Amino acid sequence: MRISLPFALVLFSSLAAQACKYRAVWFWQEDGHPYGASNIVGNAVLENQTVSFLTSRWVRRVYGSYGQQPVTSPTISANWNAKLDAAGIQSQLLMSDNTWIFPTNHSSLLTKITQRVLNFNNAPGRTVPQKFDGLHLDIEPHALTNWSALTAADKRQWLFLLRDTYAVVRQHLASNGVPTFPVYADLPVWFDKLPADAGQIGWTNAADRNQWFSDIATNLTGITFMAFDQTALSAISNGVAWERANIAGTDVRVGLESDIGATNTWATLADFNAMMETVEAAFGFADAVDIQDYTSWRQAWATLPILPVAVAYAVRSQAAAADISFETEANWTYVVNYSMDLCGWQEVQRIPVSAPGKATIPVRFDNVQGFWSITRFATPVP
Repeated sequence: MRISLPFALVLFSSLAAQACKYRAVWFWQEDGHPYGASNIVGNAVLENQTVSFLTSRWVRRVYGSYGQQPVTSPTISANWNAKLDAAGIQSQLLMSDNTWIFPTNHSSLLTKITQRVLNFNNAPGRTVPQKFDGLHLDIEPHALTNWSALTAADKRQWLFLLRDTYAVVRQHLASNGVPTFPVYADLPVWFDKLPADAGQIGWTNAADRNQWFSDIATNLTGITFMAFDQTALSAISNGVAWERANIAGTDVRVGLESDIGATNTWATLADFNAMMETVEAAFGFADAVDIQDYTSWRQAWATLPILPVAVAYAVRSQAAAADISFETEANWTYVVNYSMDLCGWQEVQRIPVSAPGKATIPVRFDNVQGFWSITRFATPVP
């Protein structure tokens, strides 16, 4: 039995593949950056390119930072939200200011929420696809300049201020008629550590720590735990193990930083992609992964041409094996992958090609049915 694959892309069920994973990405303004939200949103061509990039990589949520745009140019924001919605991508408004933990700054925070979310979503004629699906708060007290000078007890008090800030936001939404409007937040993985574990927060005991997490969970729809700077699954798993086991009723996700380069967390894009796949396999596709951030992730892809070639489907015949054949071009490495469900792809073989021609590889029918995908990388493979 022989399955012949032409070089041209063979289309298959993208919906089936996308249903396998539920990735999210932080999409910051980043003025002046070609992949920043301020440069993309409002430019139809760049928007379409961005949506295509996201959907082809299983991104189902965008945490978008747009500054004053929802107030000053609401039509642009509405059209962008609708475009994401049409692609099956949820749009959360990303807001970030670490000083919002202080009660004197709550009024500023609530004013922005009113203008950029409530008034925007409630504008006359605003359709559901044009609305923001949630609010995403990136408030990190540990990033304030004087955090390191605080005592452990003072750091605990600042976390209480953060807890109270979440509560104030929830109360504000409730008082404006949307008590269940989704609110998400970002937290580091080490807030759960007790003093005995060399943690930096002065929790008085485990019950004190547990109550804090229980309190914030009542006001948050979901939390992303930022397992940044970790390059091993064991370290990432250890960082989020307590949170995944003990925070009930709230969507708990894992954040990975996509800083890619010789001196960064991930030497190559392939290393980062492999860790995403590993985390998704370990935690379940619905619980992972949030990517920090779009600009660095997209920039890495821009410098590394990786193109899909083909995908084939076959059922077992009387023969226990078959051949897959496909046309090749020079100076590419072709990677053969196998999957039972278009989700859990496993690499079978890599074929470096120095001259054009046809490659043929044998495959076994160890299961009733299966899929093989052929992708190619510019040689040498990173």
